[in-house]
Amino acid sequence: MRSTCPRVHDLRMRLLGVDLASQPKNTAVAVLDGTTLVHLAGEADDDAIIQLASDCAVVGIDAPLGWPDAFVDVVTAHHRGESPPLATPKELQLRHTDHIVAEHSGKRPLSVSTDRIGVVALRAIRLLERLTGAGADRSGGAGVYETYPGGAVAAWALVDRSYKRVDSGPERASIVAALDRHLDLGGFNEQMVASDDDLDAVLCAAIVGLAAAGRTHAPDESEKARAAREGWIHIPSGPIEDLAVLANLDG
Repeated sequence: MRSTCPRVHDLRMRLLGVDLASQPKNTAVAVLDGTTLVHLAGEADDDAIIQLASDCAVVGIDAPLGWPDAFVDVVTAHHRGESPPLATPKELQLRHTDHIVAEHSGKRPLSVSTDRIGVVALRAIRLLERLTGAGADRSGGAGVYETYPGGAVAAWALVDRSYKRVDSGPERASIVAALDRHLDLGGFNEQMVASDDDLDAVLCAAIVGLAAAGRTHAPDESEKARAAREGWIHIPSGPIEDLAVLANLDG
């Protein structure tokens, strides 16, 4: 598997994308140096992610970085032996950002409190602390952003069916071809077509670059405090052509 990640020697911003899984085996990582893909690997433990992040300006992780406020309040009260506050099932299952992503992309993220993605989130928050320290802003303010490749693919309308199935090679090839028109994929094209995890890692790196450039849906002033607690999913706010801005980001 190809893997080259030289240290920074120019002014382009290096972007780390992480398609996080509960275990290193299925965790893919990608590094974009501006618009050029310089590293793509289909397995990474926490130490490898931290090492890659040390050479990158921002990090995009495909995993929840927080839980719904209502869910935290109910579980905390129950744990203390207190009467839990009233909350609807939807308030317990979904964060505010999940609703915003569904509104902009038509695709609803998994529930961090009731779906298996919660196991991945437990790994993600440990990584977040190692990357930014305890209590950091979970909406991207500390340089670590929650990214959602599926939401980006939906927002850009790149394919009309899932690209994550065993038989989804044509869909992945279509997405890779679209990215290849705006990024230098460094010869990793076939690897991305073969693995949706690897493809998602590259998408995460691209999305976090857009986030750093202000080209994703970000929380407004009234949403910032909640987003800092619950996390905030970044998906592109404009067309795929916006990827051109990655070439002009300062490192």
